[in-house]
Amino acid sequence: MEELTINYEISKKGRVANIIIFSYFAAYGLYNCVKEGLADNFNVLFYLGLLCFVAGAILILKNTVWQPAPILSMSNNSITSNIPGKKSFAIDWVNVSRVNIGPGYITFQLNGGQKQQKLDLLPLKYEDLLAVKAKVMELCEFKNIPYHND
Repeated sequence: MEELTINYEISKKGRVANIIIFSYFAAYGLYNCVKEGLADNFNVLFYLGLLCFVAGAILILKNTVWQPAPILSMSNNSITSNIPGKKSFAIDWVNVSRVNIGPGYITFQLNGGQKQQKLDLLPLKYEDLLAVKAKVMELCEFKNIPYHND
């Protein structure tokens, strides 16, 4: 079975456009900073140029190196969720004994029903919500785990 990964990041074209814009922003800031610094003019324009350079460099790094983790990742072995504004969530399928599927959530009963964890899916897009529910049902049938629609 394939792994399902949901990631809401900027498209490749958008990232390239952002890198070009932020590179220009950083280069212009560095140009102003060097120009004012060589003229021994450490006034507002020098510090604004420095600020532009630093902000441009940080934004370039954010669009290339510091990419966010996938929002939801589901494989045959585990489910991990990093939905913004929610507590991170990780479950191994070995511990799951029963699954309840609701309109905007999935409840996992672990260790024979002794423990229960709820995965809130409301921040996801509707198509992704349907894909997650279908994948959970598919994995439950594959692993012979009883599931129920609420």
